[in-house]
Amino acid sequence: MHRGSHRELAWEEQLVVASQGGRRGYAGSGATARALRSTRVRVRAIWAVAVLLFAIIFARILYLQIFESGQHILLSEANHIELLQEPAPRGVIYDRNGIPIVANEPGLATESGHTVTTYTRSYPYGAAFAPILGYMSEVTSDELGCRDGVCYTPGMLVGRAGLERTLDPILRGKDGGRLLEVDASGKVVRELGSNRPEAGNDVTLTVDARLQTLLYNALGGKPGSAVAVDMQGKILAMVSSPSYDPSNIARYLTDTTEHYFLDRAISGTYPPGSVFKLVTSYAALASGAITPTTLIDDTGILTVGQYSYRNWYYDEYGRVEGNINVVTAIAHSNDIFFYKAGEMTGVDTLVSWARQFGFGERTGVELPSEATGLVPDRLQKERATGEKWFLGNTYHLAIGQGDLLVTPLQVARMTAAAVSGRLCDTSLLVRTPINCHDLGLTGSYVTLVRQGMQGACAPGGTAFPFFTFQPWVLCKTGTAQVGGPSDSDKSDAWITVAYPGDNPKMVLTVMLEKAGEGSYEAGPIAKDILSAWRDMGN
Repeated sequence: MHRGSHRELAWEEQLVVASQGGRRGYAGSGATARALRSTRVRVRAIWAVAVLLFAIIFARILYLQIFESGQHILLSEANHIELLQEPAPRGVIYDRNGIPIVANEPGLATESGHTVTTYTRSYPYGAAFAPILGYMSEVTSDELGCRDGVCYTPGMLVGRAGLERTLDPILRGKDGGRLLEVDASGKVVRELGSNRPEAGNDVTLTVDARLQTLLYNALGGKPGSAVAVDMQGKILAMVSSPSYDPSNIARYLTDTTEHYFLDRAISGTYPPGSVFKLVTSYAALASGAITPTTLIDDTGILTVGQYSYRNWYYDEYGRVEGNINVVTAIAHSNDIFFYKAGEMTGVDTLVSWARQFGFGERTGVELPSEATGLVPDRLQKERATGEKWFLGNTYHLAIGQGDLLVTPLQVARMTAAAVSGRLCDTSLLVRTPINCHDLGLTGSYVTLVRQGMQGACAPGGTAFPFFTFQPWVLCKTGTAQVGGPSDSDKSDAWITVAYPGDNPKMVLTVMLEKAGEGSYEAGPIAKDILSAWRDMGN
C-alpha cells in the first residue's frame, strides 16, 4: 500500500478510536472494519462540501473583481439615489360666505438641484383675524419624531395658536415625495417611485369677514375686545385688540407691555360690572325674592357696620330715585336696588344662577387657552382668604364686582340667553352641532328683563349713544372698577346689545380695558359697529 494511504488509514483509525471513547476492541475486528469504512465516507463528504463552498466563493469574488468592477465604480462615483420631498398644501379656511381668510401662496424652491412647489401660509386680513386663526412656526428639536400618525421633520411648520393649532390634524395634508436615481451632474436618470402629496381639508367658519373687520377697526387699537354671536351660539365675529400680524410674528415676540398674543375675548378675565345685573334680576325673580311689582327704595347709600355701599347716580348727581321696580332698576342700572335684591336672594342662589348662565365654565369654542373665569362662593372665599363670606360680598356679587371674573365671550353668551331663555354653547365651525338648553325661565320674567334692557337704550337709560338708534335695540351697560385704591379712577367699560330689539338675531358685546364708563367708552363703539352693519343691509 502507498505510504500516503497508510497515513490516511492511520488517521482514520484514530478518529474511530476517539469516537469510541478510546475503548479498543469494542466489537471485534469485523465491527472495527465497518466503523472505519463508515467514518472514512463521512470525512470525505465533509471535505468535498468544504472544497465546493470555497470554489463558489472564490468564483464570485473573481467575477465581481474582474467582470463587474467597472459597473460598480460607475454607480458609486456617478449615480446616486435621492428622496425629493413634495410638501402638501394646507387646507384653506373660509368665512361663512365662502371668502378665504387663510390661503396658500404657491412658490418654487430648489432642493438638491431640483425645483419643487412650496406653499406659504397667507393671512389676507392680518391682525383682525389673528386671535381666531393663530399662526404657524417651525417645529423645535424637542418636537421631532412621529406621533399621532404624523412625522415631524426639521423645517416642518405647525400651528401654534388659534384654529391653526386646534385644527392642525384636519388642515395638515400628507406630504409626498419622489425616489430618484440621479447622476453626478444632478440630472434625473430615472424615477424609482413616487407618492403624490394630498392637500389638507378645507374648513368653513361661522364668522363673517365683513363684520370681523368692522369690529376690529372700531376698536382702533384700544386694549379690549368685541364679540358678536347669533342666538344659536354661532360666533359671527370675535376680535381682540391690540393684535398681531400672523405672517410676521417675530416683531411682536419681544414686546411685554401690549400683550399682543393675549386673546382678550376668551383668555382675558374681567369683572363684568352692571351687565351682570341681568343675572341678578333672574335669580331674584325666579327664587321669589322679588316679584314684578316689588319696589325697593333708592336711598343713595346703604350702610353695613363701618362700610358704605353707594349708588353711582347718587355719587355723580347727588340724587336718589325713590321706589323703583326691576324694569327701572335695569334701565337705570340702580345699584341700591340690586344690593337689596341680592341680599334678599342670597349668595348661594346668586352663585347658582351665575353658573346656569354659563359663568365659571368654558363656552365650547374651538380655541385653545379659553379661560373659565371665576364665580366666587362661600367655600372659595374661605379657602382663598381664610375669611367668611360677608353681606358686603353679596352686595358686590349682585352688581358684578368683587372677585367675579368673566370673559367677553361669556358675557355675549349670557346676554343671548337673557333675551331668549336658552343657553347655547359657542362655536366657530359651521359643521359643528351646537348644544343649547332651555333655562326654564318664566316668560313674563323674560319680558320684564327685555323691557329693562329696552329702557337702558332709550332716553332716560344709561346707554345714551342708542337713544335715537333705529331699529331699537336691547342693551345693558357696565362700568367695573378694577385694581386697588391707586386704580380707583380706572374702570373696564362694557356694553352688551341684542340687535334688533323686536326680534334679536345677534348679540354684540364690547369691552375696553381701564377705559372709563361703559356708556361713554364702549357705547359709541357698539353704535358705530351696528350702524355700519345695518347699512350693509343686515
